[in-house]
Amino acid sequence: MTTGVPSADSAGLSTLEQVNAPYCQTKGRPYLKGINETEKKAVFFRPRCKLWTCPTCADINKKLWAVKAYHAVEILSGSSPSVNFLTITSHEKLSAAASLAVWPKAWSKLSQRARRRSADFQFLLVPEQHKDGRLHIHAIETAGLGSRWWKDHARACGLGYMAEEDDIRGAAGAAYYVTKYLSKSLAADVWPKGFRRVRTSQRWPKLPHAPLPEGWSFTPLEHDEPLNRTITILEHKGYDVLVLDHIEAWEAIKFQED
Repeated sequence: MTTGVPSADSAGLSTLEQVNAPYCQTKGRPYLKGINETEKKAVFFRPRCKLWTCPTCADINKKLWAVKAYHAVEILSGSSPSVNFLTITSHEKLSAAASLAVWPKAWSKLSQRARRRSADFQFLLVPEQHKDGRLHIHAIETAGLGSRWWKDHARACGLGYMAEEDDIRGAAGAAYYVTKYLSKSLAADVWPKGFRRVRTSQRWPKLPHAPLPEGWSFTPLEHDEPLNRTITILEHKGYDVLVLDHIEAWEAIKFQED
């Protein structure tokens, strides 16, 4: 069994997630089995956990969301008359805990009002905490209703009286804003467990999936399927087997494909 990996240019990786990224160290991740039957090659690796609580994956998530924002705004700019950057505060009388508790229903009510006024309303939203822990939100959105509308209706829905809507300054501006406010979000250490760091409307444009490397298929290794036994079976069948970290695995697969 081979455990090393030939060097490969990171720009040639098959997904963006592996570019210049350190390794995810979260324990308990299941193995993924990659098989190329034509070339008789197999790769086993643990994919990254993708959790915001993992420092490695949080940094990768932040970069991916910046790319997703850039991609979405490029699409929306061609179909929507307005793409904007919106900031809304919490009600000034709420405590930090109360602002977190009130926000989901308040935003749901407010976004429904925006959708009634603007049929093509779409958003990508990033919550942020003030130093005192109180919540405010930043959003890229397509309503174009103006700051006055947002001030009046945010207040009526239980949020703060401070609201501002500005031009987004293109796809690069969107990526900048997402990076900036996710960086601030990651610095906060009092988010409730399972709190979503990014939220989007249902029809927010998604980043296309990268195609799988040609000739390879991937399946999770079952929890009751011993890794060593699976490797031994494949080696007896004539497979070259690699057991790698998640970044090295994609590098190896791409190197072999080239």
